[in-house]
Amino acid sequence: MEALDSLKPGNQVSVTIFGPDGNSLYTATNSGFHNIESAISAALENANLSINPEDCVFEVANQTTGVSHRYRINAHGHLKLIV
Repeated sequence: MEALDSLKPGNQVSVTIFGPDGNSLYTATNSGFHNIESAISAALENANLSINPEDCVFEVANQTTGVSHRYRINAHGHLKLIV
């Protein structure tokens, strides 16, 4: 992971969850995360969605640095960067 992709607890992080059809289902902005996995986990927990997280796309935007990437959760529960 590049230094620009890492999160620091003071960074403002926005996580948007997109459903299988590409529509935005939930957006959360918060700080205090040490890694991308914890930011996505917090968004999923707060969203309380009734769909499988493996069917979703997660856009994580570090508002402090301006870096934004999209991720999916694979069948083994690991995050994968969408290139």
